[in-house]
Amino acid sequence: MQKTPYIFSLTIAGIRTTGRTPHRRVRQRNWAKLRVSSAASGVGLLLLCALACGRAPTPAPSEKSRVMGSAFTEVPKSPVVAKPKRSAGPDPDALPELPDLPPERRAIQVVDDRERVVDADAARARGLTIVDLSDGWAPSVFDDRVGPQGAKLSNPYRAVYTGLASDRSDGDGQPLSVGERNYLELYGIPPALSVLRHRFLVDAQLGCGSAYDPSRLVAVDEIRTWGASTEQKELARYAARGTRLEAARVAAGAPTLEALPTADARAAKEIKEQIEFQNERLAFAEAEKRLICEGLMGAGRHKTGAYDTAMRAAMLDFQQKQAVMDQADIRGGTLEALARMPLENDFLALRRVLTERAMHAGGFVEDGSVGDSASDPNTPTYLGADGTRHRVPDLATPSLDATLARLGLATPEDAVAFFRRHPRADFDTLRVAVRLPPAPEYYGAAMDLSAEIDRGDVWYDFPYDAAGVRLPQPRERFPTFTLFVKWRGERVPLVRWRTTVGGWRSELASDGQEYYRWKGSDVGPRVWRHIVAAPVWIPPPSSPLASMVKEKKVNGTYARVTNYDETGPGYLSAYGLAAAIHEEMRRGPEGATFFDNGIRTHGSFDYMSLRGRFSHGCHRLYNEQAMRLFSFVLRHRRVRAIGSIPLGFRRTFYSQGEVFEMRLPSRGFYYELDPPLPVEVLEGRIKGALTKPVSGYVPKPGVKYASPPPGVSDSPDSRAGGDGP
Repeated sequence: MQKTPYIFSLTIAGIRTTGRTPHRRVRQRNWAKLRVSSAASGVGLLLLCALACGRAPTPAPSEKSRVMGSAFTEVPKSPVVAKPKRSAGPDPDALPELPDLPPERRAIQVVDDRERVVDADAARARGLTIVDLSDGWAPSVFDDRVGPQGAKLSNPYRAVYTGLASDRSDGDGQPLSVGERNYLELYGIPPALSVLRHRFLVDAQLGCGSAYDPSRLVAVDEIRTWGASTEQKELARYAARGTRLEAARVAAGAPTLEALPTADARAAKEIKEQIEFQNERLAFAEAEKRLICEGLMGAGRHKTGAYDTAMRAAMLDFQQKQAVMDQADIRGGTLEALARMPLENDFLALRRVLTERAMHAGGFVEDGSVGDSASDPNTPTYLGADGTRHRVPDLATPSLDATLARLGLATPEDAVAFFRRHPRADFDTLRVAVRLPPAPEYYGAAMDLSAEIDRGDVWYDFPYDAAGVRLPQPRERFPTFTLFVKWRGERVPLVRWRTTVGGWRSELASDGQEYYRWKGSDVGPRVWRHIVAAPVWIPPPSSPLASMVKEKKVNGTYARVTNYDETGPGYLSAYGLAAAIHEEMRRGPEGATFFDNGIRTHGSFDYMSLRGRFSHGCHRLYNEQAMRLFSFVLRHRRVRAIGSIPLGFRRTFYSQGEVFEMRLPSRGFYYELDPPLPVEVLEGRIKGALTKPVSGYVPKPGVKYASPPPGVSDSPDSRAGGDGP
């Protein structure tokens, strides 16, 4: 039975994409004809370069050299933004040039293809929005606030965030080594514009577009990779088969491998697999060239043709730099990014960065995720004051387009010119005055917001048989998070995103042995009373000590230090950079009381887990969505800033003969919503034989245990890792 591919929705740079790896046929267009002749002495490849290479097109290869399954292959290119056409007459949003303003009053605009400095206060008075382009920008969830007594509450993580975004420091606040880079966009920390400036200017100088062949990269759906020992065996197996098939081709007098006569379907399959493998090796060689030219991999540390540690690390850096979620696997998204010219990838990154800057400046959240397009009849609507129904808008795309247009950025070359005329120091204060799309009429300072989490298809059945073979538990409906606003008696959906719910997870029990346990998500009405910026996860006593120590370069030498990555605060925290606490509101004679059962909605360092896996019960979001969501909620609800909540956690432990100490002085920076925001968690569709979850530990099949499983704690501390009430 054909498996239904999982599709996730992710809006980046105003472009809605899906997480299904694009099949080669989707990427093939009449851009260039790729025809490959296969032979054991070497696969002859005739190719055409993309127009973006700057090289003249080559005549199409002959039909006889065609590789099985290949056709017209197009190298994916970055979108080009059409410069808006204005009617004759003055630009209504153009402000007079005032070059002598102090930095706090300055903004820029591009008018008639010329950049000018304008008065930011005058821009606001005209209804324009000031979009912050400076390196000091951070999502508003990290803003400093005013406390109940009027005291300033500084958010301590803001400085760490801006240091990471601008490649000044690492997650511990320590300066980066020379040449070291943070690629943290997938963790919710997009690069600062000064970092993008460096990328654009370096890539414009390097000219890597001529160092590799993009057509070979998009001629395959993926490049298979293995571990070091397995890779040697697989390469040797394919080489031996290639020698055998080549001998057969010569004996048969066939001009190409695909023309070799076959006696049965098995032989035909073998030939097809060999051709695919040969094409993958050609693509692998181009990937090596690309990573070396881009400066992500040193040729001296890498063995050509091997997917060794140096290349795996470089590939992961490349993927995180380009916001591709493959985690060192080389699949369709990675191949497309490798095939694009470096400046085109830089331009896509700039689009993503400016999308977040514009959305935060406007206080927007809508990204088109509730409907595919303006022409989609299923796109939700709301009743306007004019008595007609209006579609819930996608505000991300027009906000980005307006910002790009006001900066005069339509192509990668425009961006290079922009960064050349702005030295690094400009990004200490740079801002642009933009007319963003108008906020929908349901916007306000105290919006009636609510959330709904549909758990989708849920299996309580144990997922393994007695022999340890995983049993199929297909899901057609995956968990989704939807944010609503109540407007004129209706619940209007604003965004709809993939999320996670609990499932069967491996867990270390109090007896020191690992078991399986069902980690559930609360069902029913809950509320968000607290939103936490840079939340801290408190490790339970059962946490293995090895995870609490890491090696880190300190003063030029490596040392073993206490590992705060998982606990936070930080982008590698179990809760990501922001979280909302799910609480059950109980009403009694004394009024409302709140019970925290250890469940959160939060970002996650494990961003791959949203592509079909499970959580320990919490509802994870992609990190840029979490940043946008919680910043939006704080801007459009009545909020009391509490500030950093003292914790005073301290634990001394031993590891490999050394004594370490872990100290967690704060739980994070807390906000209190008044009133709390309602959240309804739906039961979903229960699949399988069991209708209720299993309680307690379940032994892993095939594992011999010294004693029966211990009892299970279902306390909030157990579920939330100590971050309970």
